[in-house]
Amino acid sequence: MTVNAALTLRPVCTANAEAVIGLPLHAAQRDFIASNAESLALAASHANMDPRAIYAGDELIGFAMYALPGSTGRQDTHVLYRLMIAAPWQGQGFARAALALLLDEMRSRGAGRVVLYYVPANARARQLYAQSGFVETGLDGDGEMMAERLLS
Repeated sequence: MTVNAALTLRPVCTANAEAVIGLPLHAAQRDFIASNAESLALAASHANMDPRAIYAGDELIGFAMYALPGSTGRQDTHVLYRLMIAAPWQGQGFARAALALLLDEMRSRGAGRVVLYYVPANARARQLYAQSGFVETGLDGDGEMMAERLLS
């Protein structure tokens, strides 16, 4: 499968939730991101969270979750809490393509700014976000790097 396959974002629902939870990461990446099960539990308890399944054609390849505007106190800000591409599909450009789709979706929902956090040791995330226009703004209280991007 290539990144040319039609990439789409779909709601996480009862029909795909178990498959989303089962998406595998490489063992070395497990310290960099919360499990999809934890993320879906968080989404279930916070109405402002929007969990999204990432599909290439009909194949589930990843998961993302963001908070709607206002969760940071600014009405134009979305927070991207999760972005993961399952291990078998990494290194093929899907993360970059999914991030572009997510930014477009957030923009269409009123975001003028997107904030995200990642573990500083996650070099692949740092590179992806920097190449996608995110600017690091410093460490948060949990030691995660915060980065932001203005949307036009």
